[in-house]
Amino acid sequence: MYKNTIETVIAKQDIHDTIMRYARAIDRADGPLLHSCYWDDAIEEHGSSYTGPAHDYIDGAMERLMKGDVMMHLAGNIHVELEGDTAWVETYLLTFARFKKDGEDWDTLTGGRVFDKFTCRDGEWRIAHRKMAFDWNHDMPSSESWCVGLFNPEDPRMIMGRKGKDDLTYSRF
Repeated sequence: MYKNTIETVIAKQDIHDTIMRYARAIDRADGPLLHSCYWDDAIEEHGSSYTGPAHDYIDGAMERLMKGDVMMHLAGNIHVELEGDTAWVETYLLTFARFKKDGEDWDTLTGGRVFDKFTCRDGEWRIAHRKMAFDWNHDMPSSESWCVGLFNPEDPRMIMGRKGKDDLTYSRF
């Protein structure tokens, strides 16, 4: 039977923090923050869209992400198996994204799992290799009406999420 120690609890928290930092970085199109989740020699296998060096994937994605519309990654269950300075991590992921199709906005929900090989180097846990498993997807025409009109996105009191450093996540109030 596996028993946690202070060291394993700290390692798991560091890994969890990296996964949460990844979600924040990808959704805000924050390249430097996203780079900080991966080792320089890390590999990214992102389904049929990309396989190769993780940092090249990030650099290529930043321009698309800044031009893109809404995106949100929600991390769910996180299972960590520690083996010394290596951790095998499965994270359930729900992704919402908006894309253009034939000039119209489409919303897509994708459920899947991310499988990461984390390694600890000089006391720091980062992703060394990532693979994705896609479990389901639902695409639909966008029908955004802000809770059937309850919220008005044009109202100056509405704080709308943004890409980059103008998002509320980077401010202190």
